[in-house]
Amino acid sequence: MKRSDFDKFPLKEKVYRVLESGRPIADRLFLYFQIRLYAFDDFFVEVWYIPSTNKIDRVESLNMDDVLKIYDSKFNISDLLK
Repeated sequence: MKRSDFDKFPLKEKVYRVLESGRPIADRLFLYFQIRLYAFDDFFVEVWYIPSTNKIDRVESLNMDDVLKIYDSKFNISDLLK
């Protein structure tokens, strides 16, 4: 699936597809959100969850550059560069 096709889906469809086929690879906190990063097809997806209301607020697709900027402290690739 292409990222542009995924972005056209309504929120419920995005959530279903990511939870069904995505691979969780990282988590982070931002304000009151718990955000989980998934690898999905040839791009990445963040699911923004609000624990206090037990709701998913949004699902956003990301490319590799976005992931590296946001999650740079979560991944240690130094061993791969030797």
